[in-house]
Amino acid sequence: MPKIVISGISEEVVRTVTPRLIPAVAEALACPVEWISFEYVPSIYLGAEGEDRGHCPMVEIYWFKRPEELMQKVSDIFSEELARVGINRVIIQIIDTLRENYFDLTHDAV
Repeated sequence: MPKIVISGISEEVVRTVTPRLIPAVAEALACPVEWISFEYVPSIYLGAEGEDRGHCPMVEIYWFKRPEELMQKVSDIFSEELARVGINRVIIQIIDTLRENYFDLTHDAV
């Protein structure tokens, strides 16, 4: 945790920015990089007639509630890294996960 999902950007661009994004986010959150899950979701946004409408890139961040200053800091990291590759607008949605609703389960083989 956190889980980061990015869409509306090409896989090539995501692979380009990920090596800088993950360590920067880990540093901001003071957590190991291994705790960060990063998922790329290819997406096509369709209009009423089935045409490709394009869409603003989106980053969804699922995590346990953090202070507003930290939310802004992590949002800035994404905005700045994406701007470095020519993406000047991004929607960042932060979704707080309640600890009591989060389960990380491992079962031993029977």
